[in-house]
Amino acid sequence: MLKNTSTLKFFLILFFSVASLSQTLVAQIEVEEEPKRLYYERLRRVDNFWDMKDMRDVTHKDRFLMGKNRISGNITYNTQRIVLDNGQELHNEYRSALGFFTRIRFFEQFSFNTTFYYDFNPKAAAIWTSNYTYSIGRYNWKPYRFNYGYENYINNRYKDNIKEVGDKFLQGYYFLSFSHPLFDTVPKLFRIDESSSFKVTYFARYSIKYMDKFNHLNGGLDNGKFYFGAGMRYTIFKKLYVEGAVYYYPEMSKKQPWDPDYSYGLGYFDWRSFRLSFTYGNWAVNRFPWNKMEYKRYGFLDGNFRITFNWIW
Repeated sequence: MLKNTSTLKFFLILFFSVASLSQTLVAQIEVEEEPKRLYYERLRRVDNFWDMKDMRDVTHKDRFLMGKNRISGNITYNTQRIVLDNGQELHNEYRSALGFFTRIRFFEQFSFNTTFYYDFNPKAAAIWTSNYTYSIGRYNWKPYRFNYGYENYINNRYKDNIKEVGDKFLQGYYFLSFSHPLFDTVPKLFRIDESSSFKVTYFARYSIKYMDKFNHLNGGLDNGKFYFGAGMRYTIFKKLYVEGAVYYYPEMSKKQPWDPDYSYGLGYFDWRSFRLSFTYGNWAVNRFPWNKMEYKRYGFLDGNFRITFNWIW
C-alpha cells in the first residue's frame, strides 16, 4: 500500500511539473496575431450606439468575420484649394471629394490599403492629388517597431491606360520607418494630462522611377530616387494633435517641384468606429525660405481639410 501511494505521488508530481513547464514555455512565445476565438467574449448585447465598436455590435451577428477587426476603413469628405495656371493667369478651383478608404489586415499588422475618391469638381486636380491610392506593408502603431512596405500616393487617375498604370507603379516608393516616444515622461510644460505625448518617426523611401518638372520619366532599379526624413506628432490632449515632418533629398537634381521640404498637420482624430474626426494636412510643395518655390500662391488653403467617419467590420 505504501509502495502504491509513493508511486501515485511520483506520477502526480511529474504530471504537474510537466504542465507547469509547458505553460511557462508557451508564455514565452509572443505572437501579435490575435488568437482564433471559439466564441465571442461579450456577455450582453450592446444597445448604446456610442458603446458600439464594430459591425458585430450593430448587427449582433457572429458571421462574415464581424467583430474580428480584420477589415476597417473610413469615409471622408475632402476639400482644398487648387491654384491653376492656364498660361495667362492664375485662378482658383476648390476640390470637393468623397474618399473611401479600406484596410484589410491579412496577418499580424500587415495590411493591404486602398483609397478611392469621387471628385465633384474634376477641374480641381493637381500633380499632388489622386483619384485613388494603394499600399501594402506592416503598419504597427506601437512604439519601438519597424514598419515597411510599398506605398503609392502619386497622381493616379481612373483614365490612365495600362502603360501609365505601370509607370506610376514604379513611381510609388518602398519605405522603412521606426518610431518611438520622445520622452518617457512628458515635461510638465507640455503635459495637460496622461494622454499628452510626443511620438517621433524616422523614415526612408526609395522610388525606382521618378518624374521631373518637365514630365519626363527618369530613373531605374539602381538609379531611382532616395530620400529620408523625420516626423513628430504631439498629442496635446485626448485626441487633439499637431504634427510635422522634415525631408532631406541627397540628390537635389531628383527633387521635384512638388516635393516638400516640410509638411504639417493638426486636428481631432478618433480611431474608434462610428466616430467623426476633423483633420488638416499639408503634405506637398512647402519650401523653406531659402529654397525656391516653384508654385506661386501655394499656402495653407492648399492643404487638405477632411471630415472622417471611421468604421470597423
